[in-house]
Amino acid sequence: MPYDEHYFDLLVIGLGASGASAAIAAREAGFLGRIAILEKEKQPLRKVLASGNGRCNLVNTQPIEGHYHGTDPSFASSVIGQMSAKQLLSWFSALGLHTMEDREGRVYPRSFQASSVALILQEQLERHDVKIFFPMEVVSIEKESFLFQIKTKEESFTASAVIVATGSAAAPDLGGSLSGLDFLQSMGHTLRPPMPSLVPLNLNPHPLMKYASGIRFRGEASFVGHGGETAKTKGEFLITSYGLSGIAAMELGRIVGRIEDRPAGHIYVDFVPEMAEDEMLVLLKGDKNLDRDIRVALTGLVPEKIAKGILRSLPAEEQSKKDAIFYKKLASLLKALPLEVQNTRGFPFAQVASGGVLTDEFDASTLMSKKVSGLFSSGEVLDIDGDTGGYNLLWAFSSGYRGGKGAAEYLMGQKRL
Repeated sequence: MPYDEHYFDLLVIGLGASGASAAIAAREAGFLGRIAILEKEKQPLRKVLASGNGRCNLVNTQPIEGHYHGTDPSFASSVIGQMSAKQLLSWFSALGLHTMEDREGRVYPRSFQASSVALILQEQLERHDVKIFFPMEVVSIEKESFLFQIKTKEESFTASAVIVATGSAAAPDLGGSLSGLDFLQSMGHTLRPPMPSLVPLNLNPHPLMKYASGIRFRGEASFVGHGGETAKTKGEFLITSYGLSGIAAMELGRIVGRIEDRPAGHIYVDFVPEMAEDEMLVLLKGDKNLDRDIRVALTGLVPEKIAKGILRSLPAEEQSKKDAIFYKKLASLLKALPLEVQNTRGFPFAQVASGGVLTDEFDASTLMSKKVSGLFSSGEVLDIDGDTGGYNLLWAFSSGYRGGKGAAEYLMGQKRL
């Protein structure tokens, strides 16, 4: 084909973790043709820079079973099996990134700065002669004959292969959008409606939110939906004026977000999971001969403001009683405080989204579409989302790398024909 500045052998849509690793992987697979990335944001890799509160939790080295969700979670296992956390860390090490791992398997750059990861990726893209256009927003993708026609708000491009790595609608202030899903749907793919996941929860007003807003605690919680849905979580919670945040609460967002009826159900919070209710009852009562201030007993178990919120959840006439029924109720509330869940805080506050394009319409070994040859997808645009702790970036990098390598193999195979 004669030289055309608007033609690229491979065009990647989206410069996030997945898009960057895809372009780099295509080069590392030996593909020498023209590669470009189109990114709609003014700053590439914005979600990478914001990830892990700016520290960038790259991967998790623990076994991945049970940590991915979607219509077919095994699809994630198949893809990550080709570029595991260990392999990915070796790859980053070869690129010059030093890392550190904590006791729970979470791995961060040694600098604890997400900018280190972004700089490494940008350096590699430049080194591998990957052309980057930004800000440039794609508005449509079509395939005519053997070539893809990609239109942006500014100009049009032609490509022999395309990788859609646009992410999800989560965190729109960082560039999240539904554009990639729209492109793939327009090309015949089936969509599982996206919903916010890893997202804080809105609760009905409760004294806990009034008196303990801003307080963090470690505990456990069980969610019971009005339709019979159930889920359990444990770890860190943050009490807010609107409800619950923190990693543990946000993990319940996946199930809450897919309940259509409102209110969604109830959360039962266990503030002292290491202690049985009977043991707690003994501690609360203390010496029966003492006229004990119950707030002192409570703050030996939970922060003072949480203790106040729990006490205020009792009827006014019961808050100062010290009979057997009072102590029993208090112990019960410490083990299973009921909080009514309305819904999630939505995409603006979500770290990731559940849902996306159905994975059974893509080849796990290459990430090429089974419907449109030369069309690849990676990252969160597919119906895969992970738990907190590095699993989502692992999926983004691993699937991006596999998609980029698959696209290179496809293009090099085409050139040999």
